[in-house]
Amino acid sequence: MTKPIDSYWDLLDPYFEKVNIYDGPEKLAESVACIPSHAVLLYAVHMCQSEVCNGGFLQLFWNSTGIIVPDAIEGYRSIGMPETASVVEQAALCLGTLYPRDRDDRWDALLTSSPLSEDEIKVIFEAEENLYIAFAKATKALPFDQLDRQFYKLLGAENGGFEAAATRYAHDLSTSE
Repeated sequence: MTKPIDSYWDLLDPYFEKVNIYDGPEKLAESVACIPSHAVLLYAVHMCQSEVCNGGFLQLFWNSTGIIVPDAIEGYRSIGMPETASVVEQAALCLGTLYPRDRDDRWDALLTSSPLSEDEIKVIFEAEENLYIAFAKATKALPFDQLDRQFYKLLGAENGGFEAAATRYAHDLSTSE
């Protein structure tokens, strides 16, 4: 008999360190090839909520963690949080219809999606020493602040909240095996 699931982390923990989000899409694919898809989805929603709660969607897209956004969208749907998935999807669509998993491509997409002109963006980057702050200023007109607020609200409420929904998903998986 398997140990009962007290938290989604019980199911995710054995795989957590095996996922490589740092070396591009190919290495990510290699690292998750032998991991059950449900664990990959739990990893993605865990990392997505961690990044967005720490610094918003801009931080998620800026960091290496942004590579897992398509998996997080699927993951939120899988754990019964379709409205949360929709908010993540809306934020991702700011970067274009084909989501850029590669970090450099995401950075380019962030700047391309900015309503500022190339010259205005250039002025920001010349005046700002901190690269992340320059990106924040260049993308300020994007709807990330509004989407961050929607995400936070849904994360605590939809389907009993993230922790409950993810744990219920993990529990259901463990009892069906």
